[in-house]
Amino acid sequence: MLQIDSSYKPLMLEALEEMMYKLSLELNKLKGGPMDKQRKLLTDKQAKIEKLQHIISISED
Repeated sequence: MLQIDSSYKPLMLEALEEMMYKLSLELNKLKGGPMDKQRKLLTDKQAKIEKLQHIISISED
C-alpha cells in the first residue's frame, strides 16, 4: 500500500482536487455529446484521480 508522510497529504489532496475541477470543466463542455475518444479519456482520468484521492485519504500517517 502507498505510504505518504502526513505533512504531504493535504497538499496532495488539494492538488488532486484542482485537477478534478479542471477535468470537470472540460467534461462539462462535452456534456450531451457522444462518448468520443477525448471524453472517454477524460472520464477514465477522472475515475483514476478519484481512486487516488481515496487511497491518499485512507493511507496511514
